[in-house]
Amino acid sequence: MSATVAVRRSPLLRLVPGDALLRNGALLTLASVATSVLGAGYWSLAGLRYDVATVGRNYSAISMMMFLAGVSQLNLADVLVRFTPSAGRNTRRLIGLAYLTGIGTSLVTSTAFVLLAPWVSPGLSFLHAPMLGTVFVAATVSYAVFVLQDGALTGLRRPGWVLAENALFSAAKLVAVLLISLALVPFGILISWELALGVSLVFTNSYLFGVAVPRRERELRQADPGVPATAGVVRYTGLTYVGGLFWLAVSTLPQVLILNTLGARDSAYFSISWVIVTMLYVVSTNMGSSLVVESAGNPGRLGPAVRTVLRSTGALLLAAVLALELLAPLVLRLFGPDYPAHATTLLRLLALSALPNLVTATALASFRVRQRLWLFVLVYGGLCGGVFGTCALLVPQLGLAGMGLAWLCSQVAVAGALLMFRSAWLPKASEPEPADGGERELATTGEGTQR
Repeated sequence: MSATVAVRRSPLLRLVPGDALLRNGALLTLASVATSVLGAGYWSLAGLRYDVATVGRNYSAISMMMFLAGVSQLNLADVLVRFTPSAGRNTRRLIGLAYLTGIGTSLVTSTAFVLLAPWVSPGLSFLHAPMLGTVFVAATVSYAVFVLQDGALTGLRRPGWVLAENALFSAAKLVAVLLISLALVPFGILISWELALGVSLVFTNSYLFGVAVPRRERELRQADPGVPATAGVVRYTGLTYVGGLFWLAVSTLPQVLILNTLGARDSAYFSISWVIVTMLYVVSTNMGSSLVVESAGNPGRLGPAVRTVLRSTGALLLAAVLALELLAPLVLRLFGPDYPAHATTLLRLLALSALPNLVTATALASFRVRQRLWLFVLVYGGLCGGVFGTCALLVPQLGLAGMGLAWLCSQVAVAGALLMFRSAWLPKASEPEPADGGERELATTGEGTQR
């Protein structure tokens, strides 16, 4: 039984017109774009303060940290996005268990990597040193919680706070790297991440557990809470975790692969190009997250929501990609004088891949809502295999441009297959949602019925 609960809207939400799908997606995208812009400023400053090889080594260490944190949080951030809106009185328990799991597993995996780094990844053997190893472990644990808190805030429909905490993290990171670079600390980039993560975690979790969760509990006490709809969490977690591992690998390990094969300078050129293109990718990802949150408790809305995302986001992405194609050398120049000559073609190819990624990201969000999780795994597995398989063929022949072409070809192939079989993720306008697919277990209480 669903209940009507008055929804508090922050002043920031009132500034964004439209329905909840586009509003929350826009705010999540604004949060990510703001983070990416500040992140680009951060890497621009780092590129000017440190030589190219140092940037490459630090970025590769951060990529490995992000990979291990992602592996360790077991895709629970996605679980929080999917199930927090319908968790009811189990909201605090669900978030707390996700935190404890993420902290424990990230501590174990990052410590193991530090001990084995000289053998597992020779390019990152500097992390084997006690001080840097400790920083790396602390950063990995902190980043795992950082990702989880984003999932919790998104599931609680607090996109304005996602924007605030991401902006705080980026600003703190920028200040930290500037101050540390003045002391000529060679691994100041990695250290600045840990300092900024600490600031963000204290700020955000004070709000999350001190305000957002208690407010949700008060809302439930004022209405009939119904039955918490968290059935299917284990199955959902397991299958989406496998798919998430494929994405983690393909989005974080190429930097480390290039470090170990082509060297630190080429790793830096790829890493900076990826930082820039991430601004395009997050648009599709966050609109997908909003689609999941807004359709989970009302699956009959999925078809119109998917079409709205494709239509509204497609025009925005096309304009952004065209601008980046034209301005790629000028954008790269902001990171240092060496980048335009070595990374312009790479950046243009990566930027083009953001267009088919809109189809991929939207289809993946639809699979999550419809509980078609094997298709979710299949798509991510195909993309991961396509990128690594193609780059193994092209990078030896084309260098960094081969990595960009691998991304573009793989995204086009996956998006093309999804469009051919679009009935699996794009319901017809008159198509009712199945009653036995698990969605009925996920009818939300409270906010999920009020938009």
